[in-house]
Amino acid sequence: LSQPCFRVEYKNNFYKYTIETKLKFMKITLYGKQGHAHTVAFKNFFKMAEVVFEYKDIFKDEHAKSHTKSLYEGQLKFPTLFVDDAIYLTPSSDEFNSIMKDLKLRG
Repeated sequence: LSQPCFRVEYKNNFYKYTIETKLKFMKITLYGKQGHAHTVAFKNFFKMAEVVFEYKDIFKDEHAKSHTKSLYEGQLKFPTLFVDDAIYLTPSSDEFNSIMKDLKLRG
């Protein structure tokens, strides 16, 4: 969600307050492993920022596991972040923070 824009109008002895927002919905999916430091940190960020996301544990979800192998030439690596059509392979904490900043998301 972007920042709201407030507008005040005075008409017929009444004040009218209008809040305008421009909604932007992103599809965010995180592949990771339970207990893995970056996976836990990224999940916590999304939860604290109240961002809707889908999490898939690559050791519990066979489709996520095979998809991960196809992305990493047969290897299991994590985390992997998907934002709309963009794929971020094993982002570091700094890279993740930069991505979130670019998306204007705050935790």
